[in-house]
Amino acid sequence: MNKRTVIAAMSLTAIIGGVIYLKSGSVDSASVTPSAIKRESGTPVAAARPDAGSAPQSRAASPALPADPRLAALAVSPDNGVIEFIAGRDGRIVKEIDKDPNSPGFGKPLREYTYVGDKVTGLTSYGYFADHTQVTRTRVSYKSDGSVDQFLESTSYDYEVDKR
Repeated sequence: MNKRTVIAAMSLTAIIGGVIYLKSGSVDSASVTPSAIKRESGTPVAAARPDAGSAPQSRAASPALPADPRLAALAVSPDNGVIEFIAGRDGRIVKEIDKDPNSPGFGKPLREYTYVGDKVTGLTSYGYFADHTQVTRTRVSYKSDGSVDQFLESTSYDYEVDKR
């Protein structure tokens, strides 16, 4: 098998595993809130709590599991201690930065979110490897009733030295 096939198979396996994990109900949305969210300005913001009146929107403020399982891939990552969460002006997470010093993506973006209204309409995720970067773009459009109209995903590979 060539590298691209192996990488695509691994990515698909990870996505399917994540969906199965989320569908199993083993995620408690209150327990996976980021411990510290930073606004675009860089000022720390208290972690979002269900009892915080004007807390930034995070995983705790969103439904535990979307109605359409394809949307689970667009959820904000759980706080594992090595991700910096960047919130936009409205408090929603717009970017995740890799803060694991042992990672090839250290200091680089892991995921970037796009919103239209109150819905996530796009996700760009990055996977950093020794000789390339894998970029996966997911775009979603919704019907007027709120259900998913189109769900498009594409993956590309950048074999140039990444200067991010």
